[in-house]
Parts: sequence; structure tokens; C-alpha cells
Amino acid sequence: MMIKYLRLFNLTVWAAALTIVFGSCEEQLNIAEFADDYSEYESELRIEAVLDAVEPANSIVRVDWTMLVTDTSIFNGRDDDGDWNPETDDTGKDGTITDEGELGPPPDEGEGNGRPDPGEPHVDEYDEILPQLHDSTLTVALIDPATEQVLIEFAWQSRADSFQFVPDSHGEMGIGADAELVETVYYGAYRPETVYVDTIAYYKEYEFRLTKQDGPEITGVTTPLPPVVYDLNGSPDGNTLIADTLLINTEGIPRFRWYTDEALVDWVVVDRIFSPDSIVRITSHPAGPIGQDNEGNWVHEDIMGLYSPGLYRWTVIVPSRAYGAYIYSNLPMRDEQLSNLRDENDCVVLGIAGSASPAIQYVRVPE
Repeated sequence: MMIKYLRLFNLTVWAAALTIVFGSCEEQLNIAEFADDYSEYESELRIEAVLDAVEPANSIVRVDWTMLVTDTSIFNGRDDDGDWNPETDDTGKDGTITDEGELGPPPDEGEGNGRPDPGEPHVDEYDEILPQLHDSTLTVALIDPATEQVLIEFAWQSRADSFQFVPDSHGEMGIGADAELVETVYYGAYRPETVYVDTIAYYKEYEFRLTKQDGPEITGVTTPLPPVVYDLNGSPDGNTLIADTLLINTEGIPRFRWYTDEALVDWVVVDRIFSPDSIVRITSHPAGPIGQDNEGNWVHEDIMGLYSPGLYRWTVIVPSRAYGAYIYSNLPMRDEQLSNLRDENDCVVLGIAGSASPAIQYVRVPE
């Protein structure tokens, strides 16, 4: 589960126009007008290889080809998989339905015409675009570079993982989102087929090795960091551990804490559990330490008074240093200090070789 919450390939680039704002003025520019500026552009591989240092069998390697937003062979403006709905998706090119009697501009081009048009939901959507970008032809392995021993062999899966979203015309994910509007998209990637190692050592180097038939070998080294340690001993806030669930003390300022060895920015995913078959994502966000304790551990915390009474599942993920920089930095992916992937000619390859260490804790907020 870890990677899909950390960094999904950002493919929102299929917007039909680019909005440039100068003060209070806006001008709509057709991206196709800039096609000649990139006429010599060549697609290249973009890789995100992540080792799950706690459960190696959950590791994943995503390999996709880059693209231009002007590529009409990919963005063809059609509903290729037949899931466009005239009752909810006939929004026109702005992607939103104009309410009757609403003050403001009239319905835009294509709205209410009874057919799918560019810019509308389910036209050039994720599950139409992603399969065209995947590369399933590589040989992928995790290696111990000190011994050249193969630790994990990966195999391509067309439905390797998934993510959820709410179409733009229907709002956003989060608390209060209508579960019936949430859509799930599956994407292809490489998953472990054979795992030859029982445990992954922290602070030790591991190497991803990707080989394309009749092409260059690509390598990237990652050094896993240990997962967080949750505060379950009842201090300083009087929380109580019952079986595997931490009961939060709601007197005073209810808090939940965890510790890391270093001053890391980790990633926090919180799910509310209504029943085994009803689990709702509440939040997914980065979190940094608030300081150090007397033993030198870095302290992280969440204020539990923000959460309604109920049962929650906390997943805190510690990324490796390079992967953390890749997630949180705005530097370009080709930056030599950011991407640690190289081909056999020592040329930078887009993306990252990283690792992540998730830790799960169940937490209950009482009435």
C-alpha cells in the first residue's frame, strides 16, 4: 500500500488548455499551438523503483515512457473504453456542469450535446492513458551489490496496484466525499515474482537492476532506513494499549506520538475503520518531527482531538533519503543530485530508486 500514497505518476497533464494569469486577466492558450517547439522531442523511460524494507514482497517497480501533452495518438479526445455517462459527464470542455439559473457564464462548448468531448470526465482518462505509457519488456531484479546475489526477481503485472480519485466535476477525495463517486484505477508495474531474502537490513545498500532487451542496463542504489517506533507505553499522555489497539486518553490535549532515529520527514496515512469491509481514507500527508526527547530520539505527533471517536489505522512510512528528496523536492527529475538512476554510460535516467519502511498501528478515539 505504501507507494501509491507517496508518489503517483502525475498525469493530470491532459488538460485541453493552459491558463496563464496576469493579475486579474486570464487567457486560454491551446497547447497544440506549442507543438512545433517540441518537434524533436524523443520519449524516454521514467522509473520509480521502491523496495518495501519491511515486507519485500510488497515492493514495486513502475516503468513508463514520457509523453507530450500534444500527442494526439494518446490524447485523442475520445471515450475509448465506453464509460462516458451522458447524465453526469456531458460537462463540456471545462469539465463542470453549469447549474440552471446559475449566475455567470453560459454552458461552455460541448456541454449538453449528448456526446463525449475533449475535457469531459472519462475522456482521455487515467485508465485510457496509462496502458499506453507502460513498458513491460524489461528484466528487473534487486541485487546485493556487495555479493552480486539476486535477492528479488520481478515480473510484469498489468494490474499491479491501484489508486482512487474523484472526477474533477464531482469534488475531491477526503472527509465527506461521496463514496459512490470514488473511482479506482489499476495500473501496470513490476511486482516480486520470487523473493530469495527473508529480511532487509537497514542502513545497507541494495541495487535495482533493470535491463531492456537490446538496450542499456539501468541501475539505482537505495539504502533503507528503519521504520518509526510508536509510543505505546502510556506516557506522557496516559494512552493505554489494549491488545493491538492504542486507546487514546481524551483528557487534556489528546496526542499520539512516534519516534525516528533521524530528523526525517515521514509520510502519514490515516484510515478510519467502520467495519472490515468499510475502510475510509481520512488523510495522507507528510509529517516532520516536533523536537527531540532526552534520549535523542526525534519526536513526531498528531493531535487526536481533530479526529472523531472511532477506530483508525495509522500507517507511517519512512522513505530512504534519496526517495524522500524525490518526493518532497521541486527540483527537476533529471537533476543529478535528485535522481540516482544511471544507465551503463553513467547518464541520468528519469525517476528514482528508493525504499520505504511502513509501520502500522491501530488507534481508537473513545467517545
